[in-house]
Amino acid sequence: MKLKTLALLALLVSALPNGALAQSPVSVEIDSVTRENVAPTMNASGVVVSREDAAIASELDGRLEWIAEVGDRFQRGDTIARLDRHLIQLEERERVAGIEALKADLDWLQRQTNRLEELATRNNTAHSELDETRARYLVLQQELTQAEVALERTRYNLERATVRAPFDGVVVSREMAAGEYATEGRSLLRLVNTQALEVSVTAPLRLARFNKPGDIVQLSNGELVAEARIRSLVEVGDLRSHMMELRLTPTTSEWLIGEAVSVELPAAVVENSTTVARDAIVLRDRSNYVYLVTEDSTAQRVAVELGSGSGERIAVRGAIQPGDTVVVRGAENLRDGQKVNPLDQQVTMR
Repeated sequence: MKLKTLALLALLVSALPNGALAQSPVSVEIDSVTRENVAPTMNASGVVVSREDAAIASELDGRLEWIAEVGDRFQRGDTIARLDRHLIQLEERERVAGIEALKADLDWLQRQTNRLEELATRNNTAHSELDETRARYLVLQQELTQAEVALERTRYNLERATVRAPFDGVVVSREMAAGEYATEGRSLLRLVNTQALEVSVTAPLRLARFNKPGDIVQLSNGELVAEARIRSLVEVGDLRSHMMELRLTPTTSEWLIGEAVSVELPAAVVENSTTVARDAIVLRDRSNYVYLVTEDSTAQRVAVELGSGSGERIAVRGAIQPGDTVVVRGAENLRDGQKVNPLDQQVTMR
């Protein structure tokens, strides 16, 4: 019975056109070979920080009347803490009363000066008395100016008793609670702007030759991959580690403050190279290959040498040219010369 079954299968296979099984098209995803500037890179460690991260301190001494809770969000100018203002308000009233008294004295001296000047024209008064009155008037004018400055300072302190947010942000921690006595310069809370993101990166000083402000680099946290622009580069190395700091501005706001990231930094001169998508590389027998898709939709295996990587693309050297089409999905099981059914990969790669 088994011999009859095998003979039947052999008969069916022989009835198929020559190579029909081998020529069954395989659906694959494709991408184009391009030419672009790439350079050898190295990964550096970084951390996401905020450009606006401040410990907000009290500017006065006084009892803390109210303070914001951890997690509260504020806009710039909103009240985030408030000191007891009663004594400052009493001081304000006292200074206002003193100014009114000085103005009354000045008004009286002005009238007295006018009378003495009129009598002096008739020689009915001593000129020394007139000079003394004028001098007293000038002194009171200076005292009034000092009193007005003191009132302005008191009102400034009254305003400072209300602590306001210097920028948009969220309260991360509180150092004091309502009812405690705050002193000038003592930290009340920490305010952080979670939208003003920046990445602080530590890298070898030698990389300063190949990176400059404005350059675009790639950063990743293992799950999210995005681009960032170099905002500044501190070209001063630590005497022991010979490391420098770079500050990057992410192009997206999906990062979290305090999150560790890996940054891909150029480590040599940029070269114009032929590149393919990293997914196009097939490793077989300790060699690297790509599969070109010919005009008749046939997969052609081509050996390549790998160069520097840049994001999702990598430089290669071999018998391929910019504009060629390579397989990026489904190449693992392809055979040289096998027919393929190409699917456009320009969108699905992103």
